[in-house]
Amino acid sequence: MPALSFVLPLALSIAACKREPDFDERYDAANTKVRQTAQEIDARIAGTGTPPDETR
Repeated sequence: MPALSFVLPLALSIAACKREPDFDERYDAANTKVRQTAQEIDARIAGTGTPPDETR
């Protein structure tokens, strides 16, 4: 039983650790975020319409 009280917290602490994302995973996440932001900006711009022609 004493061994279980040592092993269980150790196992839980190891299970709680997760690896850092690699370059490709970080790149994909950043790329997705940039594309979503660009689509939101494009939608806002499209919703404003075109300004009247101010040339005289």
